[in-house]
Amino acid sequence: MSICHLGRRGLVVLFLCSQTISVAAGQPPPQTSAVVSVTWADIVRLVGQHPRLAAGQSQIAAARGGVRAAGAIPNPTLEASIGHGRAREGTGSRVEWGLALNIPLGWIAQRRSRIDAAEAEVDVASAEASAIRREVLLQLGALFWNLVHDQSRVDALAALSGQTAGLARVVSIRVGKGEARPIELPRVEVEREKIAGELEAARISLEARQAQLAVWLGVPAGRRITAAGDLGASPTPLDPETVRAWTRQRHPLLAAARARVRGLEAELRTERRARVPAVEIRGFTEHELDRRVYGAGLSLELPLWNWSSGKIARAEARLAAGQRQLEAASLELEASVVEAEATCRTGIRLAARLKGAVLPRSEKAAAIVERMYLLGETSLLEVIDARRTLLDARRSYLGSSAQAQIECSRLRALVGKELP
Repeated sequence: MSICHLGRRGLVVLFLCSQTISVAAGQPPPQTSAVVSVTWADIVRLVGQHPRLAAGQSQIAAARGGVRAAGAIPNPTLEASIGHGRAREGTGSRVEWGLALNIPLGWIAQRRSRIDAAEAEVDVASAEASAIRREVLLQLGALFWNLVHDQSRVDALAALSGQTAGLARVVSIRVGKGEARPIELPRVEVEREKIAGELEAARISLEARQAQLAVWLGVPAGRRITAAGDLGASPTPLDPETVRAWTRQRHPLLAAARARVRGLEAELRTERRARVPAVEIRGFTEHELDRRVYGAGLSLELPLWNWSSGKIARAEARLAAGQRQLEAASLELEASVVEAEATCRTGIRLAARLKGAVLPRSEKAAAIVERMYLLGETSLLEVIDARRTLLDARRSYLGSSAQAQIECSRLRALVGKELP
């Protein structure tokens, strides 16, 4: 039977079949051997290999070395002298020499406070390493969920592109039969090209996301990455009061600020104890031409010109600044928690509303308008407008879902819970 003799019911069947065929044809052929599926667990394992974390561990090791250096006992000083001596009377002469051993004791008063300051630096480095881990998780997590978003957007546009191609074929048939105005054919072709352009741009964005993640994962060139994530799985919101309490207790930036304050307090104690006069014990022996001398001595620093007043004032000012910075960091983090919690809840509710109310209605409206068009009861412009509305709804849903995942991950990072 010639296609030109199909009735309206036959056009409906042809249109639905063409949609199914075009969607299948729009999908790229499966290349399982060239595809690398990445899960969130893979991202978490990758974090431990990140160069920034390796640098943070080196900083911790350096700080621990500083603790050993602060607790080290200063080495004694050995002085030696040698010369040739002649007697004032007679012709006697011989080699004369002397030894002196100096043992400093001034470090004893400052040793404990110096160790405390060094241990505080270890705590600072550890807290900063923990903060770096959270930042890296957020960075890679955002990349992961943006990749999931781009995959879903490409799939949606590919499906719409196939459906638009099927609609273009039906419009061509109707125009050929005289059931539609000739102007409808260029209109649907324009819409088809618009969708094709959006699909091409979405695929370029997807390839860029895949390339970014491939760099971090070390995936060889020529292999395609897919992110195994579910945008439809809504994250669980956290209680605001619990979030604030956890942030005050667990956030590494606050821990680092507190450790800096402890270090500054130890530095102030060190400067105050520097007022204790430095003591040095000395033992010596001298072998001269006509005598031998053995003895011991004690040297004491006299604080006549310098009583460490300037250094103490500087340490006090630095401590006051550190305490204010701790207060500021606490306030800033609490404000960030409030914002992140609100953004997380907003994303969850918006995605749920789009998924439960907007998307189904947009899909139903588009299907109704398409059937009405095939029955000749509406215009092509209304079909295109319904498709555009559906595309906007899908785009909003995917964007809000990805943003909800990212913002809720940021909230979990602030409170110290494992992502995502």
